[in-house]
Amino acid sequence: MFRKKRREKISSEHEARQTQERFEQNERAGKELYARMAELKNVARETLPDAVFMLSMAAKRQSERIRQSIKDRTRYDFDFGALPDGDLATYLAEDAGYALRDHVTTPQTLLEAMSEQLPDVHFTIQQHDAVSMIAAMIREQRLEGVLEGLRLAGLLNEVPKRRDTSPETEGLG
Repeated sequence: MFRKKRREKISSEHEARQTQERFEQNERAGKELYARMAELKNVARETLPDAVFMLSMAAKRQSERIRQSIKDRTRYDFDFGALPDGDLATYLAEDAGYALRDHVTTPQTLLEAMSEQLPDVHFTIQQHDAVSMIAAMIREQRLEGVLEGLRLAGLLNEVPKRRDTSPETEGLG
């Protein structure tokens, strides 16, 4: 009995340490993305769409890595394949809410009930993982908004103005 509890304690401490390490790694990656977003103010207008697009792809990769990490550990699958008919933000928030509510409790023994001990509750997704996932989703959506703004301004589909200096066209001007 005591050996089993000690093993469980060591296992939960190890899991908590791993969760904290993942959280810190995700936080560093998020800070890097925000720093790169701030640098967009200094990017030339001609290269801005490409820079935002590349940053958006990096944010999507980070979100996907976090979701895959959660899926690998918990088997909870975030199905973001089909776009909803309504509000995307509500759809994403509802899915995150469902994921965070998923938990397992150990049934109380008669002794625990008599002594008013609450049963152990183990959430499927750790709090730090959930925070990382939601933060990544917010960064991803923010960059999607920037891309949409560029699209509306007509900059996203605009071909960069380049002077063609190929040998065939040099003498034609």
